[in-house]
Amino acid sequence: MRQNFTATCSPGLESLLARELQGLGAEEVSWEAGAVKFQGDIETAYRACLWSRFSSRILLTLARFEAPDEGSLYDGARQVPWNLHISPSGTMAVETVSRKTPPYPAHFATLKVKDAVVDHIRDCHGIRPSVRTERPDVRVHLFLDGFSADISLDLSGEGLHRRGYRSRSGRAPLKESLAAAVLRFSGWPDRPGQGGTLLDPMCGSGTFLIEAALMAMDSPPGLGRDYFGFLGWLGHDPNLWSSMLKDAEERRQAAKKGVIPTIVGYDASKQAVKEARENIARAGMENVVFVEQRELAHIRPPFIPSGVAGREGLLVVNPPYGERLGSQLTAKFLYRCLERKLREEFSGWKTGVLSLRSGIAFDPNMESLSRVKLYNGTLPCELRVLRVPASHAKPQNTPLRVSKADSSFQTSFSNRLRKNIKSIQQWAEKESLECYRIYDADIPEYNVAVDVYGQDVRLKEYARPHSVDPSKATRRLEHCVEAVVEVLGIKRQRLHLIAWGDDGKKKRCSNIGWVKSLREAREKDMFFLVDLEAYHECGLPFGQRVIRKFLRDQAGGASFLNLFCRSGAATVCAAMGGCAGSVSVDPLTINVEWSLCNLALNGFSPEVHRVVAARCTDWLKTQKARFDLIFLDMPNPFRNRQIEPVALLNAAVSILSEGGKLICYTGTRIAGFTPGNIKAPYLQEISEAIFPRDLCRSSGDHRCWLISREPLPAFERP
Repeated sequence: MRQNFTATCSPGLESLLARELQGLGAEEVSWEAGAVKFQGDIETAYRACLWSRFSSRILLTLARFEAPDEGSLYDGARQVPWNLHISPSGTMAVETVSRKTPPYPAHFATLKVKDAVVDHIRDCHGIRPSVRTERPDVRVHLFLDGFSADISLDLSGEGLHRRGYRSRSGRAPLKESLAAAVLRFSGWPDRPGQGGTLLDPMCGSGTFLIEAALMAMDSPPGLGRDYFGFLGWLGHDPNLWSSMLKDAEERRQAAKKGVIPTIVGYDASKQAVKEARENIARAGMENVVFVEQRELAHIRPPFIPSGVAGREGLLVVNPPYGERLGSQLTAKFLYRCLERKLREEFSGWKTGVLSLRSGIAFDPNMESLSRVKLYNGTLPCELRVLRVPASHAKPQNTPLRVSKADSSFQTSFSNRLRKNIKSIQQWAEKESLECYRIYDADIPEYNVAVDVYGQDVRLKEYARPHSVDPSKATRRLEHCVEAVVEVLGIKRQRLHLIAWGDDGKKKRCSNIGWVKSLREAREKDMFFLVDLEAYHECGLPFGQRVIRKFLRDQAGGASFLNLFCRSGAATVCAAMGGCAGSVSVDPLTINVEWSLCNLALNGFSPEVHRVVAARCTDWLKTQKARFDLIFLDMPNPFRNRQIEPVALLNAAVSILSEGGKLICYTGTRIAGFTPGNIKAPYLQEISEAIFPRDLCRSSGDHRCWLISREPLPAFERP
């Protein structure tokens, strides 16, 4: 007997669900926002409950009537022959959903319908069923659309997205039905035996992976459920349902003999990987889906044997939207890292990215295949399906073009600039550097530093001596600007000037905020956000370049602590070197956010690499953990009177593990900072060894010590 049904779904999935239901035998299919209406027999409804991947609930329509007031709602509900649907000794519940504001409260409507149901059954049998909100024998669904009321039986009983394989949801659960829709919109095969390769680099609890495996292995999503709303319904046909389950299991076993797809997931969180593996095992897909702990920084395409279909596969990902990372700004740089990894490692792959609609636009050079508006719960999202370009050459250092000497513009400053560039650029290219200094007040009259950051140049004026005429100093600075633009052949907007005003105070070259002034700079295979318009803290200090390399070389498997982390550059280096985990501490909120952004830009998770806003002295007093590798970037005690350098260093030494190493760096000479005052058995000053060749001004003020509890070999420049 044909009956009327409604399948509900998340907004945006209506057309996908309609096609699915037609394939399951539904007739007279039509849809509206969040619902697909169809006709069919009870076998069609059972098939939808068992096989639908995109539906939320399957509802059997019992009655539709106008209910402008409570009395008419009660009367209309009581006319339904409830004695044919609900056992008097069974349990029931009523759930109300409203689209337009009804003339009475929704919870009151629920009570009225419940009264109508139990009164009708009491009149027929003399007893009434019990109410149970969790997994009742029968769930009644009331839909109110203004004055109109639809009463249905919820054959699914609870959301069909609950497949039965997920016991834990993780921190940001994605509904299984939405995950299946994302896969289908992205082009994952809808039939078994088609092979394919799927990678989720931020898999969380493994929802994308398991849903992809269920599709590929011809396994119905409802096969693992132990509860449906029709199991306690008086109209239920147990024999028909048992036959359908048997047929589904046979299809699943047959699919296992076919082509097995390659389905792999990565996640930075050890706990997430554990939960994903548990869910995969519960779904019976442990021989199909494989998960490992790996951060975004280290993602690679999974190994695919030659001759296997799908060597260029599908990468699907639901990146954090910002809440888990600390801010939307951090999420922005995580997306940049994802784009870069796609270009570098996944040439020719298709990718589906689910993000907030207000999220960051992806690389315009990627071919856009489709865009679909969806909802993740109540969050408006968008699925962007892209094709990664086939060309995936990694970015190379592009040295600045140096103009030929022009007789009309030759001065001691410009000539020295050309001379320095000739020698320093050769060294920089050999060291694979694109951030370095090409002039450091070599000529006393031109009291500036000129730094190269890729295609950007930073011109910083040192403090003006009182003996120098301000107007003369200003003219010399203007000449430096002209010379740098001319010699390096850059556009004026690529030059970032940090100057001193005539009043003797530092001034930025513009009034743009901190975030807008950030630029990306590359060092080796790492990327850093630099503020080229800040006087002191630009984010990538050249004086610590050798230290950063040392930390990266020593970090493998170590626990790393970064005290006064500033922009977090040292933490990124330790993370890239393979440290087991890190903690970065800084008292300034801006530095905490800066560190999080740099970690995200390089694909490192804040769950593995924690960043803490705290005074380092106070934080050290509460620590019981030991660290294998510590970097202390000692602040200038003359600027921060609350810092006691010797006490701070000794506190850091106290949490150094046996065999661990601590590097203490300071950009100024500190009184009382002598080996006799440091409570460490082995201390070695390495100031000369770590100082880079492109810095020459005030090199004697930069001091660095390597400290350990065990004997130290002579420090060799890495």
